[in-house]
Amino acid sequence: MKRKNRELYYKVQEVAYLINLSPQTLFNLIKIDRQMKGNGEEGFLPNPTKINNVQHYKQSQVKEIRDGIAKLKRGDLKKYRTKETTFQKLKKENEELREKLARLEGGEEK
Repeated sequence: MKRKNRELYYKVQEVAYLINLSPQTLFNLIKIDRQMKGNGEEGFLPNPTKINNVQHYKQSQVKEIRDGIAKLKRGDLKKYRTKETTFQKLKKENEELREKLARLEGGEEK
């Protein structure tokens, strides 16, 4: 916690504990929020203030963060997921193999 211009500022880790969220989850949500804003969409988190090159949020922004995260519904951030799950990889591989098999069977019949 820092005090700047008579206002309290919290680090991301401190905000995470205040809103009962893991710090890594909050960092991931901040990353997705930046991607959304970079794509011209409206984000769901307020912009942090950098103090000594560390992200901080004002005490007044903690409620905004909590409300922004609470508005999210399951699947809202699916298109921003960077990692492909094992199930998704296997499903894709299965479809490719089916297409290849269909081409091979179709080629033998002619």
